[in-house]
Amino acid sequence: MEKKDFENAISQQMAASIPIYEQLANFIRLQVRGNVFKAGEKMIPENDLCEFLGISRTTVRQAMELLVGEGLIIRYRRKGSFIADAKMKRKLNNLYNFTENMLQLGVEPSSRVLRKAVEEASEELAEILRLPNANRAVFCLVRLRCANDRPVMIERTYIPYYLCPGIEDLDFSRASLYQILSSNYSMKLYHATETIAAVLLREDEAKLLGCRTKDPGYKITRISHLDTGFVYEYTKSITRADMCEFQLELYRSVPGRTNIPDDIKRNISLPDS
Repeated sequence: MEKKDFENAISQQMAASIPIYEQLANFIRLQVRGNVFKAGEKMIPENDLCEFLGISRTTVRQAMELLVGEGLIIRYRRKGSFIADAKMKRKLNNLYNFTENMLQLGVEPSSRVLRKAVEEASEELAEILRLPNANRAVFCLVRLRCANDRPVMIERTYIPYYLCPGIEDLDFSRASLYQILSSNYSMKLYHATETIAAVLLREDEAKLLGCRTKDPGYKITRISHLDTGFVYEYTKSITRADMCEFQLELYRSVPGRTNIPDDIKRNISLPDS
């Protein structure tokens, strides 16, 4: 957005009953949500905002501090302020689906397939997937997951091939793997166990994710089960730490309490005290 357009648009929304810094902050929020200010885009310098809006540096700084606190704007020393990339907000007490999660955040998900092949499982992988010695073929799918075309995650998935013959011929650049497994092979995710660990990105990982080597990241491993108890998926993911946020709802056990949501009851165990 040009400075003149910015000035005209915000001038029309000024209301005397609301502090000016809150009006400015709200206007910027609306522009971000409307994708007028795009993720990664540099913000108009604070001095320029003061000049063409005719407001003080203190007022502009208040608005910017508010947005920085919300995580909407990121400041870089000697570079200025930038619109933050959308974070993946993952609720740890719910089963997670990248495609659905991105759509809920108002972000366009996409994937770049780095590799897909049918191969023989290693001893370790065969043990995780509980594969018999006579049938150790697995489908391997490696994808670079993106939000608004910005890389956020490298995902490597293994599925027993006898459960999904012919899956290697399908297009995974836009489609959800779970949707394909459900619609084409009548497999639905019922239960999963995830392990999350902090890591430093390797050179090859950082290059794919648009980061620097040894930038912080998360390694997430998932083992998924069908309702029959069969293990049908093992996934290892590497995620940018600055674009992922984990949320967990915790409840304290209270005698006679009945207002804990059913979905929480199914996914967490409450302490005795």
